[in-house]
Amino acid sequence: MDRRRFLKTAAYAASAAYLLGPSRSAFAAKGFNPKNCYIPANSATNMVSWAKKAPPYTIAVSNSYIGNSWRTEMMKIAKAFASKPEIKPLIKSFRAASSGNDVSAQIAELNQLTLGGVDAIIVDAANPSGLNSAIDQAVDAGVLVVSFDNVVTTKKAVLCNENQYEMGLRRAKFVAKQIGGKGKVLLVRGVAGTFVDQEHAKAAHKVLHGHPQIQVIEVIGNWDDGTAQKVTANALATHPDIAGVVSGGGDTGVVRAFLQANKNMVPMAGEAENGFRRLAAKLQFPMLSVGNSPAEVAVSIRAALDILQGKQVPRSINIPLPIARTDTLKAGVNYFPDKSDSLYTDFNIPGCGTNFTLEEIESQKV
Repeated sequence: MDRRRFLKTAAYAASAAYLLGPSRSAFAAKGFNPKNCYIPANSATNMVSWAKKAPPYTIAVSNSYIGNSWRTEMMKIAKAFASKPEIKPLIKSFRAASSGNDVSAQIAELNQLTLGGVDAIIVDAANPSGLNSAIDQAVDAGVLVVSFDNVVTTKKAVLCNENQYEMGLRRAKFVAKQIGGKGKVLLVRGVAGTFVDQEHAKAAHKVLHGHPQIQVIEVIGNWDDGTAQKVTANALATHPDIAGVVSGGGDTGVVRAFLQANKNMVPMAGEAENGFRRLAAKLQFPMLSVGNSPAEVAVSIRAALDILQGKQVPRSINIPLPIARTDTLKAGVNYFPDKSDSLYTDFNIPGCGTNFTLEEIESQKV
């Protein structure tokens, strides 16, 4: 088959036949439902189709930064997913590599993969726009590109991500409701200037400023437990009457700051770190955990396999948000008492058929 294939787009309305039709996927997986997993980003999202090619395929994951636990866990999940019994027969060759947070190095890797004749590249980008030309060249050469997590801006890539703005809304709404719409709320932000942090903060401010009796106190925690603990401790020293916390990461450190200051726990909303959920289960304070799942990579690989088999998929996918509350926490299921605080517990995404065990992930080498 000629490898020069091009994206074909159709109106979003055409998605109904794909999502609701009797043959939803070219492969079966327990708990996978494209209608619930491949959620179009908005009503204007077009569908992407690709010239059908029979499996097996050559699939590559191009990751950039590997210096935190989320990225390490994500790469392990990629390898675990490619080894699943229902996925393995569809893949002839699979590789997953990290180029570092270096745009030039990742461009070189993308070019090498394109020349090597892969069928699809799954990309966690070092920069939203810096890889665009390399991705465009790959697609023009017949290589499908699916971008997830730190997504790219070129229209030639398929995007697969969680709705970060919606995540921020849910966290802020939870805390605002728990405190009765009044009091001081500590907003613990992530890495300044990043898309994710900006979306979370924009959503939180919209909700919290909608309550005239809520005062927002904002600090930068850099999604890091140690930093978040320090800035929370400083905020508590100045504002001992903080009534609630909205955080985007480093949440275990936030809880520890309250404990260290001998403060009563307050309603908190944050990420899906194991330490945060474990402490919520132990201390039983009102908690909402909405995670940015490292299993986004598995959904991205699945989407690529579907597209290569001739299925239509939304060009921009919003993956379902994995959510837990204090009353839904279950040891060994959505938090793990004997595991590291930095483990991201949301490695299974409802409706997306990920179906991982922790042992399955931990057995992989990165």
